[in-house]
Amino acid sequence: MTVDPTGGPPLLLFPGDPLRPRRPDPHFAAEAATAHSAGAGCAVLDHEALLAGDAEGALARVPRGAGPVWYRGRPLPAAHHAALAAALTAHGGRPLTSPAAYRTARELPRWYATFRALTPPSGWLACAPGRVPEPSALARLAAGLGAPGRPCPLLVTDWGASGGHEAEDTCRLPDGADTDRLVSTVGRYLALRGERLTGGVALRAVEPLDPVGVARVWWVDGEPVLTGPHPGAPELRPLPDLTAVAPAVRALGARFVTTDLARRTDGVWRVLEVGDGQVAALPPGVDHRPLFEALVTAGAGHPLTLAAGRVALRALLPATAARVADGEAAGFDWIDGAPAATTSGAAGIAVRAAAAGPCRPGWGVFVLTDAATGTALGSIGFHGPPDDEGFVEIGYDLSPSARGAGWATEAVRLLTGWATDRPEVRIVCALTEPENVASQRVLERAGFRFAGEREGLRAYEVRAVPDAGGAVAGERLNAGSHPRS
Repeated sequence: MTVDPTGGPPLLLFPGDPLRPRRPDPHFAAEAATAHSAGAGCAVLDHEALLAGDAEGALARVPRGAGPVWYRGRPLPAAHHAALAAALTAHGGRPLTSPAAYRTARELPRWYATFRALTPPSGWLACAPGRVPEPSALARLAAGLGAPGRPCPLLVTDWGASGGHEAEDTCRLPDGADTDRLVSTVGRYLALRGERLTGGVALRAVEPLDPVGVARVWWVDGEPVLTGPHPGAPELRPLPDLTAVAPAVRALGARFVTTDLARRTDGVWRVLEVGDGQVAALPPGVDHRPLFEALVTAGAGHPLTLAAGRVALRALLPATAARVADGEAAGFDWIDGAPAATTSGAAGIAVRAAAAGPCRPGWGVFVLTDAATGTALGSIGFHGPPDDEGFVEIGYDLSPSARGAGWATEAVRLLTGWATDRPEVRIVCALTEPENVASQRVLERAGFRFAGEREGLRAYEVRAVPDAGGAVAGERLNAGSHPRS
């Protein structure tokens, strides 16, 4: 995955209201309002015109030269999504989900290999709508999904509706070895789907699950930014273990995806379905702000995570920062059980800066974590975006139990390296109290130079200098610190 270097806020594209075409469809109106409050531009798409084959006409109310664009709307056949992406590109936009990424996240045969160890055994056959595959082919497919001599319940679905949560998208078969019933069930399913069939038939083994419900996790650039209940059962709100899932999501290579997870009776969390984040339904009763703040930040070309060596810096977006400012753990595993008071204070400053506007994503606070364990050790971030002269100031702190182990030096080096790679940055500065010798040593080890006294504080700086091609980089920073991609 890559990030966009331009830094401009993205456009969120929503279906328009058929009765009031200048407004978002009522089903997406709340999402549009949340996206706008997070700093995104918003525009409406004529969904009916797109499905009728007029992709250019569907963009009649979308500004030209919109730059980076996320789509949030109803599911689209792959061909219509590709037509939308092509029309947006011709319109001067830059779709942030490619047609290939859309199909990868939506179609079981495209994501299954990446998630094979994490998802129920599955197989598939291509077929046209209404055309039942040969009984012998279905029997062979079913036989490969269960243990020999043991009946295996199956879900019959298609390539794009593989999770089995919605009755209209699946048919259940108690015993995959019953070929006659298998053929009959597949025929009934194909009749049910009609022309909506995606790709062909898929068979998925049914695993025994705990009755805790299904969690839907939203991922942007490989980071889990929102976890909520499956829309089909919003009253059940499990919190899944994502340790094994995160590497698979990152390996998939799609920027905006969802995973639906349930806990098997042996306690293992299983991925029931992978989906495209553009078209997956959001659950009611959940704060959606973290998702749209992540889309704005990533769409503007800023990282949600910076990682190098043993350090990972995770962007603390406004909705989550407000919780940290109140002293909450906010989903992080803090080394001392809760964020330090200095971290909560920094989060509060970031929240107030975001509220004051204008929106400048990427120039806030990051939680400093141990990349291997995820343990939160402190925070580091910017006091605001670069000014007109390219000057930006950083600050950092560590929880008491994390001090003295070199974490701050590595975090400062990583964040400063990222900043000096930005074209709008010329100087990165940090200020310390004169008596804070430990912090001064951190800055010196990270490549900063003493630059004099400022209002009773000692100032340390790294200057970005142009290379032979005109780009800039920190004068004394180690190379190789980049956002996770």
